[in-house]
Amino acid sequence: MSLNRFLLKGCGLWLFWLLVACRAGAPDPGSGVTDGAGDRYTPSDDQPTVMAVASTEPLAARVNGEPISEREYERAVLRFEAALEALDFDPAEQGDYRLAVLERAIDARLIAQAARARAVELAPHELQNALDESVQARGGQVGFDEWLQANHYREDEFRRELQAQLLASKVQAEVLSAVGSAAEQVRARHVLVAAREQAEALDAQLAAGADFATIALAHSLDRSTRVNGGDLGWFPRGLLTTPELETVAFALMPGERSDIVKTSLGFHLVETLERDAQRELSPQSALAVRQVAVESWLAELRAGADIERFGP
Repeated sequence: MSLNRFLLKGCGLWLFWLLVACRAGAPDPGSGVTDGAGDRYTPSDDQPTVMAVASTEPLAARVNGEPISEREYERAVLRFEAALEALDFDPAEQGDYRLAVLERAIDARLIAQAARARAVELAPHELQNALDESVQARGGQVGFDEWLQANHYREDEFRRELQAQLLASKVQAEVLSAVGSAAEQVRARHVLVAAREQAEALDAQLAAGADFATIALAHSLDRSTRVNGGDLGWFPRGLLTTPELETVAFALMPGERSDIVKTSLGFHLVETLERDAQRELSPQSALAVRQVAVESWLAELRAGADIERFGP
């Protein structure tokens, strides 16, 4: 059974950042590129640290006392715009993406701080191998240097971002280590209508013995599940975009039907069909569960952090 395309929790922004990160080539520099003054920069340390920001330099944000300079932020905006254009998106149509870039920079700082707190480290060869792979993926040093320029990177910036992404992958892997391949899931079905009065009328018909699937087929506004009698299929917690619907589905016992549920989509009648305390996750569900786990962990980091924003 396919999940309602309107109810399935979208991974849009999360996956888009993955696309941007992939396009950034899991940051990686080569043997040295020209910095703003025209000098060649060749990192000598395989474990670079965040550059110190002078106290007089304008800041975009500060995270637990650690600064994000306005210059660093503006260059991140340029890279984000370049990524959008490479994916054939018009930046002007993406809403307040400058704020999204700042929030991503804040998240990156929080994750880096969490990695340090957990004593997560990279072996020197891990960073170098990633750098070498990135250069090779772009056809060698010349192609890599051209890529850096097109994506508004100096090599030292790219190297630091690569290190940050590799560390982030490690610390997030630790977070996800507690997420197994199975989870509590329910199978439910629903009818979606626009008006409460119609929902009340359909609820009365169901109470009188009408068939739920027949009602859904005839009246539900959810076209993707209507043909299946309103069946949403199996889903774990965190997969639906409408938390009210998900909460109700998990609160019901198999065979029970809800009262009328109001969401941003309209008015629903929900019936839980089956429940499994440890059901194997589908690839789609596993992705959503892992996303929820990472987002919850990141939300905890944010809640406990001292974050100051000075832009955009």
